[in-house]
Amino acid sequence: MSLLFHRRSGKKKKFRLDKEAVRKIEAEYDDCDEFAEADVYEEKPKHRRLRRIVFKLVLFCLLIMLINVGILLFTGRLWFNEPRKRDYPIRGPVVSESMGNVQWERFSKQNIQMVYIRATKSTAYDDKNFKKNKKGVNGTELPAGALHIFDLSMDGKEQAEHFAKTAGKMSGWLIPAVEVKIADLYRAITVDYDKASVRLLEYVETIKEKYGVCPVIKCDKRTYENIVSREEFEDCPIWYESRFSEPDESIDWDFWGYSNRVKFDYYESEDYLEMTLFNGNKEKFTDMFI
Repeated sequence: MSLLFHRRSGKKKKFRLDKEAVRKIEAEYDDCDEFAEADVYEEKPKHRRLRRIVFKLVLFCLLIMLINVGILLFTGRLWFNEPRKRDYPIRGPVVSESMGNVQWERFSKQNIQMVYIRATKSTAYDDKNFKKNKKGVNGTELPAGALHIFDLSMDGKEQAEHFAKTAGKMSGWLIPAVEVKIADLYRAITVDYDKASVRLLEYVETIKEKYGVCPVIKCDKRTYENIVSREEFEDCPIWYESRFSEPDESIDWDFWGYSNRVKFDYYESEDYLEMTLFNGNKEKFTDMFI
């Protein structure tokens, strides 16, 4: 009986039985177990090398695509939320001292229809550029509002009085806003939401006395569910922050903070800015002024 051998290419000359030879031997000798499966040579398809090259090229292209997407996300040119302009025509950034000097005349003529300017934080901190920014924006036709950063651990009335003292007269401005979020320092500990709600209500009531309106409450998912959604704040406009999706349909929101990776021209620092939009048309927007 003739056996079929296959010569394997390589530096070392070595012969192995191919499958056909093993099959014939097994047919001839039923009790033969000398030919282990590891000794069987399986001929590789000729196109396997090409397949590996194609596979590597595909992986390389995917890597390049991921890098490009990462760059677009980092620069703010691509973001998870891209609300259509025709659906939400009124939008604008949050301005603070971190931006440095703002050329308001030029800044206001970009593709923005409103702006909120940070004024105060807690019971004593003033944004060092607020007065300058207030004067600058008053020289334009851009609708503006003032923003207070709420401290959950401090007295609400004292915070409201501090804000009113710094912000001053707000006639013709947008309804003042208060940001209620749990700072990084408090995220690792348990927050007493009942106490926080009492302090926020004190702030709201004091602002109503000062300006005759309920402030806009700026919040994220956690503070909305645990504090802002309570009955005592139902008259306050909601500024809901959601970076990755549109606010839930169950939330009756007025403003939506949809991105913090947007850049404009004509300010000193060139930092990324937080963007928000208004949920309504120009006619409805007029109700948001003091």
